[in-house]
Amino acid sequence: MAADPNDPDRIFYVAGSTVVYGHLGKTGGQSFLRGHDDDVTCMAVSHSGKLIATGQTGVNADVVLWDAVNGKELFRLSEHDEGVACLAFSPDDRLLVSCGIHADGKIFAWDTETGCIVANGALSPRETNAIAFAPKIQRNGTYYTFGTAGKEEVVIWGCDAGRGLIGGQKCGTGNTKRYFTSCIFSPDSTELYVGSKSGDVSTFNVQGCVLRNWAPCCKGAAQVFMQVDGGRYYLVGGGDGSVGVFNPHKPPTVLDALDYVWEFEGGVTSMSTVNDEGSRSGNPKMVVCTAAGRKYVAYVKRRKAGVANPTPVLLEESHVDAISLVQFAPAGADFGDQGPKAHANSCMQAVVSCGSDGALKAWNLNPRPVCTMRTKVKSTAMAPMCVCVCDQMFMTGWADGHVRAHDNVTGELLWTLPDAHAQGGVTSIAVAHGAHFFCTGGAEGMVRVWDMRKRQLVSTFKEHRNRVVGLTVLTDDLHVVSASRDRSIITWDLVRECRVHQQTQHVGGINACVINQANPEAMQMVSVGQDRSLSFWDLMDRDPLQIVKGAHSQECTCAALSSQGVLATGSKDQTVKLWDFDSGRLLAAQHAHCGSVSSVTFSADGRTLVSGGEDGIVMVWDVAVDR
Repeated sequence: MAADPNDPDRIFYVAGSTVVYGHLGKTGGQSFLRGHDDDVTCMAVSHSGKLIATGQTGVNADVVLWDAVNGKELFRLSEHDEGVACLAFSPDDRLLVSCGIHADGKIFAWDTETGCIVANGALSPRETNAIAFAPKIQRNGTYYTFGTAGKEEVVIWGCDAGRGLIGGQKCGTGNTKRYFTSCIFSPDSTELYVGSKSGDVSTFNVQGCVLRNWAPCCKGAAQVFMQVDGGRYYLVGGGDGSVGVFNPHKPPTVLDALDYVWEFEGGVTSMSTVNDEGSRSGNPKMVVCTAAGRKYVAYVKRRKAGVANPTPVLLEESHVDAISLVQFAPAGADFGDQGPKAHANSCMQAVVSCGSDGALKAWNLNPRPVCTMRTKVKSTAMAPMCVCVCDQMFMTGWADGHVRAHDNVTGELLWTLPDAHAQGGVTSIAVAHGAHFFCTGGAEGMVRVWDMRKRQLVSTFKEHRNRVVGLTVLTDDLHVVSASRDRSIITWDLVRECRVHQQTQHVGGINACVINQANPEAMQMVSVGQDRSLSFWDLMDRDPLQIVKGAHSQECTCAALSSQGVLATGSKDQTVKLWDFDSGRLLAAQHAHCGSVSSVTFSADGRTLVSGGEDGIVMVWDVAVDR
């Protein structure tokens, strides 16, 4: 994450393979830089704020140079292999230096005006974690100094852009062994300050490349530096979530290192000054991102004894692992601290998201996404496999075979139904409209019906031969439709406990099936799966009404139907598409995620779509379809 030097309230941050930029605290109006096909591993914003550079991991380990004003790609630099570790712009924006990962072992200096290589060499240290330019440029603006830091080594480099030369001098560290994680130069370019995993900051003399001293700053790794008051002192973000102070003129002692400015949840991954009005008043603000997926806004000014600074504000948060499920809550469901009555006359929209690490979160999307509930299930089988949201609680099915119910407001575990499907886990859940029973589907292919109040087994249906991927209770609460990876869709009569009808998809397993219950006399449904097609069915006909072949370029993974008759599908090809349910016509498509789209869900009014992906991102979309 980094702030725009020209607009301190505008920030850039990485989300998977995409760079997102927008203003702090504002909903919508975000812009996206999409040019990578794998996770972005590093980003740098130029000192003028006119350029952005991003590097990625993977086979196509490209460095992309962007125009920060209009978001256009200027140059694509394709010299690294396997991955790019870090990037930095020179103070005059003329040079961009890129460092590869250990497997690549190369360093390049690029001309930002032409995209050409100025100089290149062997990277040192081979495992580089940080890079920083010295503020001063010498020899008529052609000789640049920068430093790299990594595993047990610090190297100070010189680059003669006029002659196309580059070289580095390893700094002496004596008997001190450190794994270095961050670096920054002093304002006069005479010293290089380097943070380590040990939580201390080492000071190196640039002239002789020697270690002058080191000082403790935090208990965790000193991961991030941020200059304050023109370099009079520095804030240091730690791996333990603390933000300490490093004063090069009065290095901190061990006791000083325990006196934090702030403490956050999760290790600090980036810090940047924002809000220049606060800077002019002598009390600037900064935005802090952490490894726990949280983004805070806090004051930069150090906490003083007897003075109560405002508590940091949690601006945004996210999951830190792949998103397995997202689902909107029913209209009027109890979410948030004030309960449903407080929201009775509002346009509140609540959605539940589940991470593959067992993290469960609920979000209020109006007026901007705010997390209203968070909890985490600690289980030997961490991944939730299905979710169903009710008025007062939400139910999840897990790979350990259990069904768990959590309170919508607090996230408290209300009850557990153990071993509902012991072989492979619970893969689908659906609740009756009268809420007097619920159904579960398992990885072994069974469909089971349970009494909601007593949580006792009522019926078991055993005809599927593979995992159940979808369950729908019809509006009469007398029939249930189940879809399975065995290519079959079965309608069950719950009173007679028998199969009423069955459809079989010709090719490929089914991953999702949704039913349009708007017309109870002629209900239709659509199934998606391995064949990458959309198969439209009448509930009581054996053969499909229509097949839209090649709906996605890869396997379709999920589907959802809006109240307006718009079908949304997600795929392993990382796209989300909208279709007209009646005609099967494509309405819109967007390359959204940088991983497989795992789940999609519509709000009750059909105007908002939420998608979750294996890239760990939850995206909220406005849906305005002009048929």
